[in-house]
Amino acid sequence: MSLLSVLLPLPHAYVPLATFDGAASTTHKFTTESDPVMGGRSTSSWHLTKDAAGTPIGRFSGVCRIVPSLRAPGFVFALTGSPLLSSFPDASAEDGLLLKLKNAAGNVTDGYKFAFCDSRINPYRCQFGTFKADLKLAPASAAAAPQTLFVPWSRFSDKWSPATGEHTAEQPPKPSSLASITQLQVWVEGVAGEFALDVYEVGAGKASDLDGAPPAVSQTAAALAA
Repeated sequence: MSLLSVLLPLPHAYVPLATFDGAASTTHKFTTESDPVMGGRSTSSWHLTKDAAGTPIGRFSGVCRIVPSLRAPGFVFALTGSPLLSSFPDASAEDGLLLKLKNAAGNVTDGYKFAFCDSRINPYRCQFGTFKADLKLAPASAAAAPQTLFVPWSRFSDKWSPATGEHTAEQPPKPSSLASITQLQVWVEGVAGEFALDVYEVGAGKASDLDGAPPAVSQTAAALAA
């Protein structure tokens, strides 16, 4: 089953994790890292802005380039603050993440991933042992509406290749990890190209939170979930 994707605002019967509306409990500062080893040449940035409708968002943009010494694409990722200081609500009662995103520009579609860390004191785990999942986004379009993706916990694993980000084994998070999230991350890896991703909101919830969509949208969701 592929990721469930519908063009709807995020519902509010869920656990908000990160927003950009200034709410104290869900406001987190994001920074970026770009393949800092092996001569990587990728670049990325994160800044707060507003979409055409005036909605506050975080924009993650840049270029993921081939690492000459590896002859393979590098990686870039945006991440919230230090796990030592950051805290997020308990998501263990939910079934997955709800992400409101827009692939705004560039030629990257299949290289987006989302990850989260569950450790406060292990920096290695928060870079190479996070729980990570692929994101299935529509092709980039400045005029398109944002997508709301439901990504079940079963799609996440902390066993993945540091070269590509692809899973090497399926090991989804346990409730103890979901109750102790310390960092959120958005990645582009395994592909070379320009990208611009608008992040509207990140939360935890259930697939049923997306019920009530208009018929045409519900049919789209059913087709993508097949």
